Amino acid sequence: MTKLENLEQMAHDEGIHIYDYTFSETKKAACYFDDTGYKAILLNADKIENAVEETIILAEEIGHFATDSLYLIEATANTEAARSSRTKYEAQAKKWAIKKILPAEAILSCWEKGVFQLYEMADELAFSSDYIEKAITYYQSKGELPQNWELEHIY
Repeated sequence: MTKLENLEQMAHDEGIHIYDYTFSETKKAACYFDDTGYKAILLNADKIENAVEETIILAEEIGHFATDSLYLIEATANTEAARSSRTKYEAQAKKWAIKKILPAEAILSCWEKGVFQLYEMADELAFSSDYIEKAITYYQSKGELPQNWELEHIY
């Protein structure tokens, strides 16, 4: 199974429904939940460029449910405190997604094989160079990857 298929199965197992939904804006995805326990992820397939981007987006949306970092968009638009909470919740979901779909071990495995260039790692791991760079930065900040592997050495 692909990473995307694994995520779709995980969502299904967690009772999260996935729907294609066309937003009126440039939004690519959103979570939906209600007080009955219904959970859904809405993906705007027309705005998602490829399977890699869909994998990242779906992982981040599942991350909102997995980390209980859900918020009402309307409630986070009006005050600085609300915007700060929204930023925190988005960061939690993104960190969960990185750990789920691009574990530190995968990056270390590349380095052990002599694959250091971001574009080579992107080919090896089937993610964009930008996403791999974000993952490296995250894992270095957590001490899960060595700091001496500075990004300028792997470009």
